[in-house]
Amino acid sequence: MTTIYLQVYGKQGLKDLAHHNMAKAAYAAKELSASGKLLFSNTPRFNEFVLQTDASSHDMHQQLLDQKIVGGLSLKRWYPELGNASLWCCTEMNTREQIDRAAHALASIHEPELAGKR
Repeated sequence: MTTIYLQVYGKQGLKDLAHHNMAKAAYAAKELSASGKLLFSNTPRFNEFVLQTDASSHDMHQQLLDQKIVGGLSLKRWYPELGNASLWCCTEMNTREQIDRAAHALASIHEPELAGKR
């Protein structure tokens, strides 16, 4: 796969693509963290970030799937100490509109929980 990317993008293009992916992941982390807590926010990251929410990762993922959105990977199986944390990823394949749609859907899932805290 790397060979194909190098052939298509070239050395500089691959570097530009990496910067683009980092920017998309930073944008997604910022937008999605409005509905949860961004874990490990002070650590270096590339395409991925960890988001912890009040809702069960499994339930949240199912509600997102109902809206045709693939949510983050639940980390409970491997890191139970992180609670309802999930690993999210963004690449060049994700558009800003998709990220915004996921953030909006995640916010709508958490609205009843947030309203109960007020």
